[in-house]
Amino acid sequence: MRDADGGSNPSRTLPSVSRRSNVVFAVLLLSGMSMFVIAGLIGRDSATDESVSRNSAIDELIPNRGDKVLRQASVGIDLAPEFRLLSLVISPNLDCTGGIEVIDFTGQLEGLNRYVYVAGSDRPVEALSADVNCAVAIFEETARPGSTQRIDWRFTVS
Repeated sequence: MRDADGGSNPSRTLPSVSRRSNVVFAVLLLSGMSMFVIAGLIGRDSATDESVSRNSAIDELIPNRGDKVLRQASVGIDLAPEFRLLSLVISPNLDCTGGIEVIDFTGQLEGLNRYVYVAGSDRPVEALSADVNCAVAIFEETARPGSTQRIDWRFTVS
């Protein structure tokens, strides 16, 4: 190609190709960043356990359903102030069978109404079993003794 002054300009079409490449790259980069933001928002929302969030007696499960924890992790439940824990059973399987009652070794943080069992050598459960474990908590409203509720949850030990 020849310029108006008679010289040749072989890169005359290159700026449009380069500009197009830059635009495509920018669009792909923005799309990728948007997908990470959306995935983060979706992931955060799906972590909410509906059975916990809909039950006014339960503030938190320890660990949460589906969490991956170490063998010495704490297991417990955080209850609303007007409730108390009656039983906490830890089972080394997915079915919540063959569990060990650990309520007598469960500590309570009074101000928080949090009940936590920590595995140890002097405890009924020395270490959580590898793979899937199940915890079952039975609790009642202190103003209505005998009116119990039950929740079970599973978590993985690595």
